[in-house]
Amino acid sequence: MGIEGRERLPVSVSSAVFIQDESGNLLLLQQAADSKGYKWGPPAGGMEAHEDPILAAQREAREEIGLDIELIDMIGIYTTDRGDKASGIGFVFRGKIKEGDIRIQEDEIKDYRFFNPEELDQLAREDMLYRPEYNLPCIRE
Repeated sequence: MGIEGRERLPVSVSSAVFIQDESGNLLLLQQAADSKGYKWGPPAGGMEAHEDPILAAQREAREEIGLDIELIDMIGIYTTDRGDKASGIGFVFRGKIKEGDIRIQEDEIKDYRFFNPEELDQLAREDMLYRPEYNLPCIRE
């Protein structure tokens, strides 16, 4: 079969940013949707058409915590299995808040907190990390 006849997998592409406070604790947001289990994860979301991963991470942070962020570096690019006919790719960055106080978008985010390493381990043990296939490896980085 030639290239033109090959079936392409649907791919979801997202960006996320892990933000640390001055003590090195990580900012996580609690999902407001019952369908997402009220789990915790970094500011993140799907890329829009014609958007690059850097702009997507900055946009998602602005939408979810109401602040502009500065991206410091990339933690990695992660793939995940989304079933027989789909895949996911996540671009994950490390960032910091430029200035201001967090103002969550209440229809998407229930709460926010900065977690220390022991608390992050506890979230993982309790299966309270949103999309652990991306977030757990990033937290360990």
